[in-house]
Parts: sequence; structure tokens; C-alpha cells
Amino acid sequence: MADTTNASIQNRPYRSHRVPACTRCRSRKIRCHIDIPNQPCLSCRERRLKCQYMETRSNGNIADDRVDRRPSKRPRLSTSDQSSDNPARSHSARALPKVTMPSSEQSSIMVGPAVAEDVDILQRHISEHRPGHSEPSDPYQLLSHDAGNPIIYLSVPRCRIGLQPAIDAGKGQLEIVEQILGPFKDEVIGLYFNFLHFHFPILDDETCSVLRRREYDRIPQPLRCVIYANAIPMWGKSDTLKLHPRPDSHYIWNKAISALLDDFISPSLATVSCAVLDQIGRPSVSIVGNITLSGRTVALAQIFGLHRDPTKWNIQSEEKSTRIRLWWGVLLNDYWASIAYDTPPHVAKGFYDVQIPSLDSILPARATSSQRYASTCFVHLCALTELLGDILPLVYHIKPRPDELSHAVERLQAELQNLESQLPEWLPLPARTGTSNLWFCFLSMRLLLSRLALRAAVLMGNTAGAGSHNDRLDDLRASSSAVLDFVLFLRESQFQDFWLPYAAHLLVLAVMVSLRCTVEAQSTDIRSASISRLERLIAHIQFASDNYDWDIANYCLERISGPVSKIASLAARESQPPPEPAVLSVTENGGGGSMSVFDEPLFLLSDLLDTTAFDFSWEALWDTPAGMSNFTI
Repeated sequence: MADTTNASIQNRPYRSHRVPACTRCRSRKIRCHIDIPNQPCLSCRERRLKCQYMETRSNGNIADDRVDRRPSKRPRLSTSDQSSDNPARSHSARALPKVTMPSSEQSSIMVGPAVAEDVDILQRHISEHRPGHSEPSDPYQLLSHDAGNPIIYLSVPRCRIGLQPAIDAGKGQLEIVEQILGPFKDEVIGLYFNFLHFHFPILDDETCSVLRRREYDRIPQPLRCVIYANAIPMWGKSDTLKLHPRPDSHYIWNKAISALLDDFISPSLATVSCAVLDQIGRPSVSIVGNITLSGRTVALAQIFGLHRDPTKWNIQSEEKSTRIRLWWGVLLNDYWASIAYDTPPHVAKGFYDVQIPSLDSILPARATSSQRYASTCFVHLCALTELLGDILPLVYHIKPRPDELSHAVERLQAELQNLESQLPEWLPLPARTGTSNLWFCFLSMRLLLSRLALRAAVLMGNTAGAGSHNDRLDDLRASSSAVLDFVLFLRESQFQDFWLPYAAHLLVLAVMVSLRCTVEAQSTDIRSASISRLERLIAHIQFASDNYDWDIANYCLERISGPVSKIASLAARESQPPPEPAVLSVTENGGGGSMSVFDEPLFLLSDLLDTTAFDFSWEALWDTPAGMSNFTI
């Protein structure tokens, strides 16, 4: 592109051939009206863009060059582009949506594999019989010439016909947010890069470079709002910002979400980036909104073809890396939100072929040790997420076959152990940045598989034997205890490290499973140890919430504090000797001993745990056999 052309144009007469129209106006076939000298045309200026012009065969004046040749109806590629080694690359690259400049009113959506094959055959036939002087005018764009797996995009309007797209979506929200931040917006952007970006590196290198150069006008406004909102919780980590009051994080998030919803009216690839960052934002307070946003994000990502491997496409390598890391951001949110919010995932295994991003593709040339640790944890989290994609169908299968479920769980447990063996030597020690969240996710996957193993034993019933059921219950107790012990091990540096918001729901799941194992335990010592651990956990995360602003604990404290205190009081009542044996009648169990409070027929666990307080199916989680004499619901 030749940006210097705009400086020499003072004004442009209507339908002038001597003074060319900019590329954008030519492609839209509208008048290129330059009403202010040395400024972009009216159409580009309304969208805060610079006029761009196609390069000519020489470096001379564009107007003179256009006089010498016959005016064409379409802007053609320059001679240098036509003689390149990859003639389709430039044309194909323009077919894909961009992150930094989603300005066109046309968008490109991926055609399905079956239709793409038909279109590819038709395109080949038409191209063979097309006259040499004619140009293709169809809306399809071919990005991969593989006859067995063609990749074709279709150009469609970005918004509904008759519905005007929001001009400068998020402009009002961004102005309010930046007015609140005042002179500290550059410092807030720095917080995002220092404490979040390398833990979840979905932004491409070009966008990061633009942000670091403070060329904010080139970044979509909703994306800037979400970046600000993600960085606000880390306000106290800046030596400059901690001297000033922190803005209300909830208010900033409300503005960012409002800007994102406006952007969904006329979505682009930047909308996907914005939505992915929105879902990992903390604190997470809207479960229904997050579930809805996750489905819209997955659908939009699949429309843009992010779920397909771009390594062999005719696009630039930077764009390939961007699409790969952005897809894994979408997939991470979909799978972990599925297990956190107890909803089936939107992406099925086998419906994508994007490889896990390599460490070199997401790290800069001069990465620091902290950045390398954070990005390494991201790569291993992607591998764990891929395994989670195999586990989720077992979790949400309504009528599984017990024997197949048991064998699948054993296979997945072996794969989880294999992933753990591939971790670096400095894991699981939580002394490195990013390791606490990663190891917590690994422990949560152990717990999830142990829960599935118990479910298989319950479904098998008498065929599995009482010993098998008790062994599965012991494994489940050990898995939940490992999660709780790890949280009790955390200190200030780990609490202030990077955490996915889904850790809050996984922690609730671990406490609930521990409560179940406590109620079903036959040994009084095991019950006492479990209750003691739970009480210490509640006090520990309460301290972390009050002193380290660890918002992950808030959801757990809200849901679990009451049930833990009730069960602890029942256990204390059980341990106290009866005041007057003559008055209190003791019921003897089959073994000749007295029946505990937890074994009384009138004891209902549902009276302790409010079944309406949880966001997932109560019956599906417990799945307790009716034949257990010491447990009723």
C-alpha cells in the first residue's frame, strides 16, 4: 500500500480518473469524497481509518500512472504481487477477518467440508473454461488447494440487511472507562502484559506491538475495554497505581460487556478475541451470562474457521499463529466452563484439527524467565484441556454402559498420568508463576475421574461387589483431600498469581465431594479428620479473600460455609457423651454399637446442603444407591 498518496491529494473531483479513489471506496463502489485537504476521505474518516491505494508498477505519481493505462473496473494486483511465488496468498489473505482492522462491511465465513468439495470442483471447471481476459466474480475464496480437503470461505454481509451496524461499537463505553482511568491507562495496559498476557496469550503479535506503541486508535474499542477490565483487579501490583484508589471493578466490567454486546451486532475476528478475554476475567459473577457468551463465542469462532488447522493455508505465518492460539483460547473456555457450570460443551472431539500451539510461536525472541514459565503452563494447560474433551462426554452421558464407563475411566486415568510425567521438573512446585493454577487443574481432573469411577461402580451394583465400591469411595476421598491440601498449602504469592475463574467452581466441587465422603465414612476418625480439614480450608480461603483479594474464594465461601458448619456441629454433638443414659434411649446397630448421628434414619443430607444453592444437577452429582442403609436423600 502507498500511504503517501493521500498527502498529495488536496481534493478530488467527482468521478475523477486522474485522482484515484481509495481502495476501500473502490471495493464498495461508492464515491471517494475528499472534503478536507491532506485528510482521509469522508467514508474512511467516519470509520477512523486511513485511505489506502494500490501500488503501481513504478514509484512515480499515481495519477500520472493511471492516465497512461486504461481504467479498470476492479483494483488489480501490482506486478510484484503477480510475479510472487504464491499468487493466491495475497488474495486469500484479504478474505480472512482481521483483529486490528475489522472495517469492511463484508465478512468471510467458512464453508463446510461437504459443500467446499462441491464448490472446489465447480471452481476448477469454471476456471478451465474462463476467457483469459475475464476476472472471477464469485463470492468464494480458496485458501487451500488440497483436492481432498479444500478450505473455502464465502463473503457475506457482516450484519443483518436493513439493520444499521453500530458505528464505532463500544465508543461510549470506552470513553467512560478511559475517563475513569485518567492518566493511568498506559499503566493499566502494562499490567495486562506483565501479569496476564503470557498466561493466556491469545492476542497476536501485531496487536501487542500496537498496544505497546500506544497506538490505541488501531485497536477495536470493545477489545480495549475488556483489556482494561482484565487488568483492573491487578491494580495493587503497580507501584504507581497502588497509591491511588482502585476503580470499581464491577462497573468497569459492565461497560466492557456492554461494548462487547454492541460488537456482536456486526462481529469480526476481534469480537472473538474480546469474548475470550471476557470469559477469563475476574471476578466472575454472572454464570448465566458466561454460559450464553461461551456458546456465542464458539459459534462465531467456527463461522470464521478457527477450528480448522491453518498451517497449510495460503496466509501469512503470523496469521496462522494468531488463529491457532485464538482457537485454543475458545476451546479452553468452552471445556472448563462446561465442567464449572455443569453444562455440556459446545465443541465435540473430532470437530476440530488445530494442533496445540508451540512454545516458540507464542513467546517473543527475548522472553524473560517469568514469561517463559507462564507460557509453558499455558501449553500444558492446552494438553490437559484436550484430555478434558475426552472426559466430558462421560460426564454428561445420560445412560452410560457401566462396563464401558469403567474401562474408559481407567484409560483416561492412564493418559492423565502420562501428561503429568511430561510436566517440567519445576512442576508441581508452586514457586513459579502460573504453576498454581495448572497443578490445581491437574488435581481437579484426578478428582473428576475418581468421581466417574465411583459412578461406574454404583451403576454396576451388586456385580461390582461391596469391596469395589468402597475402594472407589476411598480413591474419591483421597482425590478430594489432595485438592484441599493443595489449597491449604498456598500462600500470598500463589494467591496473587494467575488463576482461571473456573477454579472457584472446581473448588466448590472438591468441597462438596469431601462433604459426601465425610458423611459416608464409617470411621469416626476419618470423619473427624475430614471435618477438621474442611474447617481449616474455610478459614484459610477466608483469610486469602480478606488480605490478598483472592476472589476465587468468594464463590466457595458463599456456597459451602453453611453446610460445613452444620456438619461440624453434628459431628461435635456425636462426640459428646449422653448426659443421662436413663433418659436417652440408645438404638443399637447390627454390630452391637450405638448408631451415630450420621447413621440415624431421620438424618437427611439435603437438610444440610441447600440443593437450590448450586448451579448443577443435585441428583446427577450424588447418584447414591438406594440400598445404602446409612445414607438417604
